Amino acid sequence: MPKVTITLRKGRRPDSPRSLCAVLRLGSEKIRISLGVSVEQSKWDPRKERVLGRGKAVDDTNLIISNAKAKITEILVRARLLNQELTREVFMAQYRCPGSAGSFFGYVVRYDERVKDSLQWETRRHHAAAIRKLKEYAPGLRLEDVTHEFLNKYAVYLRDELHNVSGTVRKNLSVICVYIKAALRDGLLRSDPFAMYKLPRAQPVRVFLVEDELRRLLQLYTEEVLPENEQDVLRFFLFMTFTGMHISDARSLQIAQIYDGEIHYQRMKTRINVSVPLSSPALKLVEYYRAKRFRGPLFVKLPTDQAFNRTIKRICERVGITKAVSAKAARHTFATLYYKKNGGDLGTLAKLLGHNSINSTMVYAHITNDLRRAGVSAFDGML
Repeated sequence: MPKVTITLRKGRRPDSPRSLCAVLRLGSEKIRISLGVSVEQSKWDPRKERVLGRGKAVDDTNLIISNAKAKITEILVRARLLNQELTREVFMAQYRCPGSAGSFFGYVVRYDERVKDSLQWETRRHHAAAIRKLKEYAPGLRLEDVTHEFLNKYAVYLRDELHNVSGTVRKNLSVICVYIKAALRDGLLRSDPFAMYKLPRAQPVRVFLVEDELRRLLQLYTEEVLPENEQDVLRFFLFMTFTGMHISDARSLQIAQIYDGEIHYQRMKTRINVSVPLSSPALKLVEYYRAKRFRGPLFVKLPTDQAFNRTIKRICERVGITKAVSAKAARHTFATLYYKKNGGDLGTLAKLLGHNSINSTMVYAHITNDLRRAGVSAFDGML
């Protein structure tokens, strides 16, 4: 284990107070840590590494020295027991935040600060929500506490206590996996609890509207009988339905991205450039939102995602649609109706949705197959 030495910094004048430092070596790298106190050279005992004399100031300085050495030793011992190779960055992070050295949530804060500029806002929001949920379950969680057994118990808690569907359970565990993998790369863990752990299989339920349901909403929109806030939500839902845009992409849409009868944007999730031709109803809504402006965001004022989802569900119930409709249902409706009316053109649909792989688009083929089977079943029992 590296030796820790307390020394005085060199000074220009022999009689001037000098700063105390803790010095150690990690591999070939020398680390010097200021203790934040100064001592006159005549009062310093380099052999005992103590301040000579009596009094409260002397006792306080010697206590600072003892605490610093104990803190450094604790970090070094933990690294040895876990068979970790400490880097300067990891050591200093643990020294500056001793209470969170092995804390899972302490590490989350440090890691998020490191990567915040490279993550999309939606990803950061998703991670924050998953971490809040985990903190409620295990507020004192340490990195080494995240074991195969812990993951199994937490998955059961999410499913049985919070009634999360399998897809939500998978997403929450995937967020934990991100931080555990990062901690492994930083040398803070020696074993990967996810190496032999199989994440729950996601079974996404894609809610979409059939043509008759969409026409009911359109009729309600044209009647203009809804309160203003609900009419605004329905209008935005219809815009996403006619363009296939995800709510995050639609929110950030600029007027300058609409030209030559198309919307041109880059999907936040996949970084793929997408061009969507404007149908006549989509063009009408664009002109409404543009309001003769030529620059700036297309949508000036929109509710939060949560408020939007609550409102659109309430609007749908008003016309007899009892499905769990949310903002995502607009995109799924666009994809389902497009696929159905364009002879199963998955390649073009994948480009319109900004999918990385056509495998992501294949789900809409399964959906319309189910609709076809449901239609044919009308003849059951006739013969």
